[in-house]
Amino acid sequence: MKMFRLDGRLVLVTGASKGIGLGIATAMAEAGADLILVSRSESELEAAAGQLRSSGRSVAVAPFDLHRTDQIPAWYDEVVGRYGSPDTLVNAAGVMHRAPAHEVTLEDWQDTLTVNLTAVFVLSQAFARECIACGQEGRIINIASLMTAASRRTTAAYTASKGGIGQLTKALAVDWSDHGIHVNAIAPGYIATRLTEPLWRDSEFDAWVTKRCPLGRWGTPEDVAWPAVFLASPAADYITGQTIFVDGGWLATF
Repeated sequence: MKMFRLDGRLVLVTGASKGIGLGIATAMAEAGADLILVSRSESELEAAAGQLRSSGRSVAVAPFDLHRTDQIPAWYDEVVGRYGSPDTLVNAAGVMHRAPAHEVTLEDWQDTLTVNLTAVFVLSQAFARECIACGQEGRIINIASLMTAASRRTTAAYTASKGGIGQLTKALAVDWSDHGIHVNAIAPGYIATRLTEPLWRDSEFDAWVTKRCPLGRWGTPEDVAWPAVFLASPAADYITGQTIFVDGGWLATF
């Protein structure tokens, strides 16, 4: 099964201190990759890194606030100088502000678009420039959402940002294909994490999710993590520009 192994690869994961990002980082390490973990909280990153180092892989931490999009290129250069050039970038960091569309503040709109879309573009651009400069192929895996294809009430800004991720994934895949940079996205369904805890602890909402989902359950970070490993591996060499929905069949029914 060597086609699914990531030995010798260096993977940078944003939003890596918890939830889907940590799940992906854990699976990448189990598949043989070394890691650079990114999130705003250094203490949470160090806790995650301590957990992951038990796999025997090299795990570095690079705290950074992705709201500071203008500082991403210089920060990324520092990361490369310290830890080497990543082979794979996983854009898993994200924020959500809930409100009916007519009540969304411009501040919340901009905050959502900044982290969920603009930061993804700027960091992917820095990654691609480094790959191109050193003649290295690469993989970018963006975390999209059910909201890439549909929406729910009170999610206007988030839906706009994740819809943008779907199209950005296609655009970057086309632009960078000549350089051997594959760009794909994973769109999770309802995943049980700390971020979604208020939802899955709500008995009414939990019942709605489990009834509505054909597979009858919430997803886990691991459900998202192993498709990410696949996209980072040689087994996915002929896949680019795609969004894979890991949603338990959510979009296949109504």
